[in-house]
Order: sequence, then structure tokens, then C-alpha cells
Amino acid sequence: MSTSEAQVSARALYDSLIGGALQALRAAAAKIERGDGTDVEGRIAAALPAEAPRELRNFLLAIAREGALEQLPDIVRAFERYTQGANQTISGEIISAVALDDGQRAHISDELRTRYGNQLELRFNVDPTLIGGLIIRIGDQVLDNSLRARLSTVQRNMLSS
Repeated sequence: MSTSEAQVSARALYDSLIGGALQALRAAAAKIERGDGTDVEGRIAAALPAEAPRELRNFLLAIAREGALEQLPDIVRAFERYTQGANQTISGEIISAVALDDGQRAHISDELRTRYGNQLELRFNVDPTLIGGLIIRIGDQVLDNSLRARLSTVQRNMLSS
């Protein structure tokens, strides 16, 4: 599995875990808020969906023990803001030997956004020393598919044999 495939899978896992926890927290907050003041543990257990993470139940019990259950709506809003911050813009750069036309740029952008998400912000630059091909830099990853890099690889292979 390549690094970019691993990132896509990791992002799906993150979205699943955090998204599921956030949905369960919202549902629980609405139900807990409407309940009476007795048997807080029972209200929490009844409010949480069956698939809610154990950590979420433990968290709710902890804030109930601290007497902070009335702050749950504020906690939910803060958690939503926090998780949205995880979706920050990722910057990327596409370097080509010649200027790319609008269709090529759109195709490359669409492909990369499919892999990295819509938060991807791309810059296109030209470097004539590449001879051909592309260098794609996304965050801390670099995919050098330029002709210059391929020729260097061939040269290294020839020298080592």
C-alpha cells in the first residue's frame, strides 16, 4: 500500500471514528438534556446509541461526576469546532516542464482531490529543467515522476551494475 493510499484509508478511519463519536455525542446530549435529574448513569446509558464508543460513555460519566453535565451542549459545540479544525487546508504544488492547459489542470486537481480531499489547495508551476513529466508535492509527500528523475534512476542503475 502506498503512502497516499494509506493516508486515504487513515482519513476514512478518522472520519468514521470521529464522525460516529460526534453523532453519538449529539444524540446523547439531546436526550440527557431532556431527562430528569435522577439516575444520571441510567440516563447516560439510555441516551447513548449501542454503537457509541466506550470512551464516550466514560467521558459522559466523568463530567456527570464533576457536576458539569449541564455544560454538555457547550462541549458538543466545542468538539464540533475542534473536529472541523482537523479539516484544515492542505497545500500542494504541481511542477511541470511546460505550462499545463486548463483541462490538464482540472484533471490533475480532480484526481488529487479524490485522494486528499476537497481541502487541497494546489499551485501549478513550470520548471523547464524537468524535460517532461510532473513533480507533485502534497504536504510532506513528493511524487517525482519527471523525466529528469527517471533518467537519473536509469543512470544510477547502469553505474551500479
